[in-house]
Amino acid sequence: MSDNIRVGLIGYGYASKTFHAPLIAGTPGLELAVISSSDETKVKADWPTVTVVSEPKHLFNDPNIDLIVIPTPNDTHFPLAKAALEAGKHVVVDKPFTVTTVTSARAGCAGKKPGACAVCIP
Repeated sequence: MSDNIRVGLIGYGYASKTFHAPLIAGTPGLELAVISSSDETKVKADWPTVTVVSEPKHLFNDPNIDLIVIPTPNDTHFPLAKAALEAGKHVVVDKPFTVTTVTSARAGCAGKKPGACAVCIP
């Protein structure tokens, strides 16, 4: 059994393609395991051995995924992070974590499972 942290990446736009996927794949101890994307052909051109799923919810439900990275459009950060935390996943989300003061106040109360944590990166 591998001791690698299995990472699920949501989306495969510019940030994921240019920064996140190469960083995850090139970091010892991390494994780029699954990418959620609506364009499987684009992902497979760069990462032929990585599993591609069409919806982020498949990452949340996958017991083999330890960490979810969320570099998606700003207005999707909070709902995706909240869903991942509720599923017991660790989360890394691009800034901003939320786009309104209302969701910012709710972010601290997100229904995460014990042991799951979220980090927002600049």
